[in-house]
Amino acid sequence: MKKMRTLRAVFSAALALILVISTLAGCSSRESGDVQFNPAQTDAPTSQTPPPERLTYTDITLLSAGDVMYHQPQIDEAYNGATGEYDFSDTYRYVTSLVSSADYAVVNYEGTSAGDDVFAYSGYPSFNVPDTGLTVLKDAGFDMLLFANNHCYDTGAIGVTRTQEKFAQYGFDYIGARLSPSEGKTYKLVDVKGVRIGMLNSTDDIAYGSTSPRTINGRVLEADDVERIDIFNLSLLDEFYARAEANINDLKQSGADIIVYYIHWGEEYHFIHNDAQAQIAQKLCDLGVDVIIGGHPHVVEDAEMLTSTVDPAHRTLCFYSLGNYVSNQNRLTMDAGWESEYTENGLTVRLTIRKYSNGETYVTKVETIPTWVHRYYDYDAGAMRHVIVPLPEAYLSPDEYGLTKSDFGAAHAEAAYTMTMEQMKGADGRSIVDVFAETVDLPAEN
Repeated sequence: MKKMRTLRAVFSAALALILVISTLAGCSSRESGDVQFNPAQTDAPTSQTPPPERLTYTDITLLSAGDVMYHQPQIDEAYNGATGEYDFSDTYRYVTSLVSSADYAVVNYEGTSAGDDVFAYSGYPSFNVPDTGLTVLKDAGFDMLLFANNHCYDTGAIGVTRTQEKFAQYGFDYIGARLSPSEGKTYKLVDVKGVRIGMLNSTDDIAYGSTSPRTINGRVLEADDVERIDIFNLSLLDEFYARAEANINDLKQSGADIIVYYIHWGEEYHFIHNDAQAQIAQKLCDLGVDVIIGGHPHVVEDAEMLTSTVDPAHRTLCFYSLGNYVSNQNRLTMDAGWESEYTENGLTVRLTIRKYSNGETYVTKVETIPTWVHRYYDYDAGAMRHVIVPLPEAYLSPDEYGLTKSDFGAAHAEAAYTMTMEQMKGADGRSIVDVFAETVDLPAEN
């Protein structure tokens, strides 16, 4: 028994020695970098893969409003005989917070600011507005003015030049024209919090296809001015498309994340876009434009989503006309048959644009905000007033928005809201906001 225990002890000691040697050998192998087989880890990577970078984004808002027109009654009511100054600030008192809350705000300046040295201040048919008509737009919060429209040549070459100089002096960005036919561009790349928006502006010359001589709204253009204003002619659309394509490509090569085209077109006082607008809009869609916003008809027109014929994955949001932002056009100032009550209405469009950290950029949200011009006689001041109000807020709180200063304010404002919202519906009864929302396909966030 004793011998047996001794043999067992010897055997145990030997086994322990073997285990120690194996352990030391294993440590030595791992230290030297030899791969050790582990059945539980046969599919595991030999090095850890870093997690994908989290996708972040920046949102901005782009606000666009319709046609700003200062007719003679508006100029007259703004004049202060005691000071000799013109004050249009009442017009924008109720929309300033809306405009200034946007990251970038755009409006069409329909007319000129040529000063009163050569031309008298006047409204239709030759718009020449006191400089304070620009000051008040700046104070309201607008950042960019559109200048390519059928009234930009109302005071000829003098007006085209001086108006642009005043735009720059008051700190506006502007598109649609340039000071020299050989310098500068009629379009612009704007950086808004790191989101780069390519913005263009063109106008129909309202020559109905006539090209000799070149005119705009019936006024003969001086030779150089054909190249200073971004105009197109319905008989020369191929020329327009070639120029638009070159400008769009230039913006994209310069780093534009998204392209917005503002265009002055269509038929006045028509609620539905015409065939020429449809053709041009489709071509701009095919050229890669993301958003089209139109003006000129002086009423709000329909809106739709377009699909590119060259890239079915590309969609374009198109508002054919935002109507009047402010003017003296009104059911009481226009003859019957002109759908005059609709000229009091406007549409403000607010887009949310999102840029992701990987560079992909999308319009993620569309908001349509109807407006109405409350034209009434202010007995305290002894003058007419033209005041823009946002809807439906104004008729829901008539005292806060001055609608009780007339006996029709609340009723007409509510009717304006109904009219405009109906214009935003397609044949199937769905609003453009809902139709657009169905097309939004954002990348998955990590």
